[in-house]
Amino acid sequence: MQEESTVTFQPIYEGYQPWFAKLFVLYLFIVLVVLLFRSVKFIWILLKLRKPSQQSEGVFNAVWAGRSGRVASSKRLAGLTVLLSTVTLSWWTADVLLGVRTEKSPNLAYILPAIGDALAVFTFGIIITAAVLGGSMWTQFILNRRMAAFKRKK
Repeated sequence: MQEESTVTFQPIYEGYQPWFAKLFVLYLFIVLVVLLFRSVKFIWILLKLRKPSQQSEGVFNAVWAGRSGRVASSKRLAGLTVLLSTVTLSWWTADVLLGVRTEKSPNLAYILPAIGDALAVFTFGIIITAAVLGGSMWTQFILNRRMAAFKRKK
């Protein structure tokens, strides 16, 4: 008689995500929502400024001051996001390597997927940072163009 032997797959790494990585992903989601909200509000203001009745110097200066402050805060938010991305990557990598330290024989089949997950979250943070910086640069460009056009009309 021949016995049936089934081969089962037993993964070494099961996709562990630490609490700080989940918190960081929540932070990135909030940053995206804030970025989208600010973009929609900025576009709405630009559309309102096209009306001839809204093109007074006082209204334009108020919009300029408010939006310039938002651009500066977006740049600071981008810097914070880069810093938090780096901290999350470092913390997660240290967490993985501390777990490997207690093993009798380190296994690359565990280390590489764990570091890959950490790099995926880091990359997502960098993408959000690029979006925030790109949005603030776009906003600054549009504001400078509008300011030049307003001064020419004046």
